[in-house]
Amino acid sequence: MNVSDLCDRYMLAAEAGAILTRFNRPKKASTLATDKGRISRHIKPLMGKKAVEEIDSRAVKRLISDITTGKTAKVVKTKLRGRANVRGGPATAARVADLLSGIMTWAVDEGIIQHNPVHRVRRFRSEARQRFLSNEELGRLGAVLVAGKDDKEKPFHPHAVNIVRLLCLTGCRIGEITGLRWTEIDFELKCLRLEDTKIGKSLRPIGDSAVMVLRAQNRVAGSPFAFTGSRRKVPYQGMAKEARRIFKAAGIAGATPHTLRHTFASTASGLGYSDGTIAGLLGHKGRGVTSRYVHRPDQALASAAQAVSEEINILLDPAKRKLEPVERSVSSAISNVDLETENRPS
Repeated sequence: MNVSDLCDRYMLAAEAGAILTRFNRPKKASTLATDKGRISRHIKPLMGKKAVEEIDSRAVKRLISDITTGKTAKVVKTKLRGRANVRGGPATAARVADLLSGIMTWAVDEGIIQHNPVHRVRRFRSEARQRFLSNEELGRLGAVLVAGKDDKEKPFHPHAVNIVRLLCLTGCRIGEITGLRWTEIDFELKCLRLEDTKIGKSLRPIGDSAVMVLRAQNRVAGSPFAFTGSRRKVPYQGMAKEARRIFKAAGIAGATPHTLRHTFASTASGLGYSDGTIAGLLGHKGRGVTSRYVHRPDQALASAAQAVSEEINILLDPAKRKLEPVERSVSSAISNVDLETENRPS
C-alpha cells in the first residue's frame, strides 16, 4: 500500500465518523475539507507514490523541508470562479506533519505499520497569538460599526456589522455566531444554548447588550439562522471579506474575528475575573454543558457575562467611555448608600 491509498482509507474512516478529535468527537465537515486539501496539495504530491513501509523520519523531514521552502506552493482552481492560493512556510509544514502523524497513528492502530515515523520529528511551533484590541482600537471599531460604511462610503453588510458587535460582546468563536440558530437563543434566561461547538454542546450566558443586538435582528421566514445567507437554508457566508473591510476602515492592523475573542478575555481579566470564570465565559473544555440536566446558566457566570459585555459596550462607544468614570462613581456611591441602609440597625 502506498501513502496515497493510506490517505484515502483514512479519509473514508474520518468521513464515517470513526476518527475522533482530541475532544473525543468526530471531525466536522470543515475540518475534513481542510484535511482533504492538505492531503491533495502537500502529502500526495510529495510522498503519495511511496510505500507506507518506506516512510521513515528522514522522509518526514524532507516533506517538512519541501513544504517550508514552498515546493508545493501554487494557485489551485477550486470552484467555477474560485481559487486557492496554496502557500508553503514552516507553519503550513507543521500542520501537514501533524495531519500525517494522525494518519500514521491510525495506520498503527489498524495494524498496517508497526510505529509512527512522524513521532519525535521536530517541526515549527509558533507562539500563541496574544493580539487583542486596546481601548482606543475598540473605540475606533465602535465608531465604524455605527457608521456602517468604509472610507469610500461603501456600506458593510448589516449581518457583518451585527456579527462583529456580537463577537465583541460575547467572546464567542466566529462560527458560533455566524451559524447561530434562533432555537439556540434563550432570550428569557439571557444565554446561548449552542448545539455544536468545538467541545460539543455549550451553554453561554450573555449580557443585555448582546441580547439587544439579537432582538433587533430580523427573522427571515423559512430560515433557522439568525444571520441568513443569500439562500435561506445556509447562514451568512461573507464574514471573511467584510471583517477585513471593517478592521481596515477602523485602522486596526493585524486583527481577525478571533482577536475579538481574545479582547473579550482580556477585558474580563482586566475586571478581575479568574481564569476559571473566563474559561467558562469562553466555553472552554470542561466548562461547557457536561450534563443534560444543566438547564440554566451559572449565576456567577451570568453576572460576569453582564459585566464584561457592558464594559466592552461602553468601550465601543467613545462618548459613553468619556462618561464612564462619572457613571461608575455615582453607581458606587448608590451601592454604598444601599449597603449602609441595609446594615443600619432598625
